[in-house]
This record gives sequence, C-alpha cells and structure tokens, in this order.
Amino acid sequence: MKDPSIKKNYLFNTSYQILALIVPLITTPYVSRVLTANGIGIYSYTFSIVSYFVLFSALGTSTYSNRNLGIVRDNIEERTKFFWEIFSLRAILSSLSLIIYFSYVILFAENKLIAALQGIYLLDVMMDVTWFFQGMENFKMIAVRNYIIKLVNVIFIFTMVRDEGDLWLYVFGLSFWTLLANISMWLPLRKLIKGPNVRHIKPFNNIAIIIQLFVPTIASQIYTMLDKSMIGWISGKASENGCYEQSDKIVKMSITLIIALGTVTIPKISRLFAQGKLDGMKKLLYRSYRFVWALGCALMFGVIGINFVLVPVFFGPGYDRVKIILPILSTLFIIMGLNHTTGRQYLISTGRQKAYMYIVIVGGIINVLVNAACIPFFGAVGAAIGSVIGEIVILIVQLAYVYKIREFEIHKIFSSSWHYIVAGVDMMMVTLFAQRVLPTNFIGLAALIVIGAVCYCVILLIFRDEFAFMGLNIAKNSVNKIFKRKK
Repeated sequence: MKDPSIKKNYLFNTSYQILALIVPLITTPYVSRVLTANGIGIYSYTFSIVSYFVLFSALGTSTYSNRNLGIVRDNIEERTKFFWEIFSLRAILSSLSLIIYFSYVILFAENKLIAALQGIYLLDVMMDVTWFFQGMENFKMIAVRNYIIKLVNVIFIFTMVRDEGDLWLYVFGLSFWTLLANISMWLPLRKLIKGPNVRHIKPFNNIAIIIQLFVPTIASQIYTMLDKSMIGWISGKASENGCYEQSDKIVKMSITLIIALGTVTIPKISRLFAQGKLDGMKKLLYRSYRFVWALGCALMFGVIGINFVLVPVFFGPGYDRVKIILPILSTLFIIMGLNHTTGRQYLISTGRQKAYMYIVIVGGIINVLVNAACIPFFGAVGAAIGSVIGEIVILIVQLAYVYKIREFEIHKIFSSSWHYIVAGVDMMMVTLFAQRVLPTNFIGLAALIVIGAVCYCVILLIFRDEFAFMGLNIAKNSVNKIFKRKK
C-alpha cells in the first residue's frame, strides 16, 4: 500500500479544522444571543455529564487504533481482524453506557429532555469508524464527511433554533447529524475490510493496553468535562457554566489547528520507531514542536490582544466573565500543544503509554484539587486556573521523563521559540493599540484580526522563519493556479 503523504494528510485534516473553526465563528454569535448564557450553561452542564459515558464507550480505542493500524495497515487480514475486535469492544461498551446513562436520566437528571437528547452521542460512539480511517491515514475521507455535516448543521441551527425554548433542537441537531455522518462512513469502509469471522474476534484481546491509553485520555478530558461539572455542582449557576463554555469553545476550536499535525503523524512516528529509524522520528518531533510554537504564540497573544473587542462583539450581552476567563485559558494553546506532541506523538507512539498514563493522572489530580479550592471563590475563573496549572504540571513531568530517557534533546524543543514569542508580543501590542481607534463591532474585530495576522507574519518573514516562507509559497502557488485556470 502506498505510503500516505504527511503534507497531504495534514492539509486535509487542517482544512476540516479550519472549517470547524469557521462554523462556530458563524453560529456562536447567533446561538449565544438566542439561547442566552443560561441556555448555553444548561447545554454545557448536561454535555459534561454524558461526556463521561462517551469516554467510557470509546475507552482508549481511538489512540490505540491510530497507533497500531499504522503497523498492520498493509495486511488486509490483520487489519480486518483488528477492525472487528475494536468495533465489537466499542459496541459492547456503548450498549452498557446507554443502559447506565438513561437510568441516570430517568432517576436524577433535572433537565430530562436535554439530558436524554445528549444520549444520542453514545450511539455516535458505537457507529463511529473514523478511528479506522485515521489509522489507515485516509484523512481525505474524514475531511469530506465532516465538511458536509458541518454545513448541514449550520443550516439546521439558523432555520430551526429561534429562541431559548429551542435548546432541545440545538442539542438534537449537534448529536443527530453526527450520528448520520458516522453511519455514512460504513459505505467506503466495505472496500477496506472483509466481513467478520466471529470465531476469531476477541474484543477484549488487548484490553490491558487499551485501558492504559484510556486513563490518560480521561484524565486529559477532565479539563473540559469535570471543570464544567464542578462549576455546576459548586456554583449552581448556569450562567457561570455558560461563560466557561464559550471561553473553552474559543480555545478548543482553535487548538485543534495545532494538534491536527499530531493526529496525522502518530501512525508515521509509530512505524519509524518500530523500524528503528530514530533519526527520522526525531526530525518529525522537532518540526512538530516548532509548529506548536509558531501557531500557539500566534493564537495566544492574538486572543489576548483582541479579547476586549472579541467578547462583546462575538457573544453579546451577559458574557462579561469571558473577558477574564479567556486570557487565562489562551495559555493552553502553547502548553497543551507541547503536551500533545510529547505525550501522544512521542510517548504513546513509542509504546510508553504506561508512563504517559501516570503523568496525566498527576496533572488531573492537581486540576481537581485546584478546582475544589478556587471554584467556591472565583467560579468559572477558578476552573480556568485549575486547567492551566494541571497542564503545566503535565508539561514539567513529561519533559523530566524525556530528559531521563535521553532519546532526544530538551533544549531543541525551546531553542526555536524566541522569535515566535517576540512576534507574538509585538502583535499583541499592536492590536491593543489599534482597538483604541477601531469601532467595537464586527468590522472592527475583523480589522484587528487582519492587522494582528499581518503583523505576526511580517515579523516572522523578517526572521526568515521556515513556516512563514512555507505559508507564503503555498499562497503563491494557490494564486498562480487560480490565474492559470482563468487563462
């Protein structure tokens, strides 16, 4: 089987991530005003509860599959057996989760209709096979599917969600269209695997390793799930959840651009490590770290620079707390990017998931403790502080572990960061000054974003940064192709 191109896979993956970034930019201002902070808070809290069951349903299968399919993808018999074992395991776990979750909804949930509709996500997990296409490094198929589902969901939101009473329609649309998209992926799947041989399927064959991968997955998800649950439990204010949800949404939808590279390189790094090609593996890792600094600094300093215009324009009234929460969470662009590269691209790809598991557990415990101490006094701001401190602990412990095993050099992770930091700080100062003279509306916000992006890119071009020139060349080639077509 032909070895897939990392560049093409990254472009497919990133193109979807850009669409995933653009869609909330279109829908969030509308949804924030229509559903209000209270409605968004109810959605956020109920989604955080079902997310625990979603995690259990998926266990660590996505990460395990992404890593191991990169090794067996050229053998149709092996990958067929692998697929049906993982699918069977997910189906069993999803069925169990559905029973337990709906028992919770009937007995304990306050907003029973909203909570019940959130349960569709458990069916999503059962029918989801994107983990297989990721492991096969077929990101084009995933991207095309996601383009369609995002566009359908946008149309649904603007035509069906009209006021706060339509919260149930909003929740239904998000989960139901994802379910249909997952079902659609079974059509191209038939060409890549054979039918199941029931006698040879052992769903729990590699359960020990999968659980080792599951523990760091659930620990890392604490920053989005448990934060929101604890805000609801401790503060009891839906509006606090609403403000945290919107801040977290900005960060999470942007950070996917950073970790998109990691998603497409994990199978490649696993294969290089298995083949003993350590120099090639280290080269990929160093480029990934540099990419994190390049995009992470742009996003972090950019968000801080436009924060006081972004919040009122983007979310509308009732979200003033976001102005405090968002700058704190924006530091995660860099911290989580570095952690993803070290943890998922390196430790998991090289079979060190046990060490990664313990490291992330430590960070998760720290996050919970800080949440418990800070949320009673600071509400959602305290949860943001807990998330950042938890990720910093993970970063420190991961780098200490990498230093100990000495397979690559720590200083190279940071050696190329200085000019991205300089460019980011300069961009932030320029946007902070520019917002004094620009209007606080969508035009002013768009102008700030353009000014900041141009400033950041120009400074990097002055530093002769490789990623800046790569982006410039891609832009030139795209323009040339457009002109050639017109001729």
